[in-house]
Amino acid sequence: MIKPKKIILLSLCLFILEVNLRCEIPSTGKIKITTTTSLLGSIVKAIGREKIDITIIVPAGMCPGHFDIKPGSVKSLTDSRVLLNHGWEKWVSKLLDAAENKPVLRTVDAKGNLMVPETNKRAAENIAALLCSLDQDHKAYYTQNLALYKTVIDSIGKLIKEEARSIQNTKVVSSELQEEFLKWLGLDVVMTYGRAEDLTPKKLFQLINKAKKEKVELVIDNLQSGPDTGMNIAEEIGAKQINLTNFPLKGSYPDALVENFKTIIQALQ
Repeated sequence: MIKPKKIILLSLCLFILEVNLRCEIPSTGKIKITTTTSLLGSIVKAIGREKIDITIIVPAGMCPGHFDIKPGSVKSLTDSRVLLNHGWEKWVSKLLDAAENKPVLRTVDAKGNLMVPETNKRAAENIAALLCSLDQDHKAYYTQNLALYKTVIDSIGKLIKEEARSIQNTKVVSSELQEEFLKWLGLDVVMTYGRAEDLTPKKLFQLINKAKKEKVELVIDNLQSGPDTGMNIAEEIGAKQINLTNFPLKGSYPDALVENFKTIIQALQ
């Protein structure tokens, strides 16, 4: 259970980041950057602040890996200098083909789940380097913002890992898209599954049998790829089922990180 003191500290870290993001000085000649996801957009915002005009293509609650291009998606590239993506969005090439204005396509060089703090920081470093190359006059500004961002993530990550000791080695079954984050927390991921359409009767049978044998306590779905995929598994084994997000639904990445952890803690209480 998260102690009141730790909740206050987590909230303070988020408040510091939010205040710094809102202390914006009016800026002219903003650099327009379009990102495929809210996760990349939140990092760009934290480092670029008022000097960057950000457009996010995929709504946070949707799966960016299975996104259908819309007219508004093409329009979002208007006047954009860079289209920033993760590298696994197969629809990006079609989007660029349909656009009259073709911004430079840049892929964030950070392998793994960006909801894991260390991976997120690598992505932030990559994005900061991009902004410095686009706007060399403000390299010191972006570098300072990167340092603050990493400090906040380190503080929140440390508090979460300390609190996660109480749930360490808890046995769970999860979406494969949440596995890396859950292992970072110290949970024992007994088995994983893919999207609902890929979950065959044979695979479902194996999951249920393994979960019963291992006495799994929690079934964890990935919101964007299927919020009810593990519901049948949870019902069969008598466990709780929750959804975690891989992309900030509102606010920043640190907000999403804290909310995911709180969701797990509350389910295990």
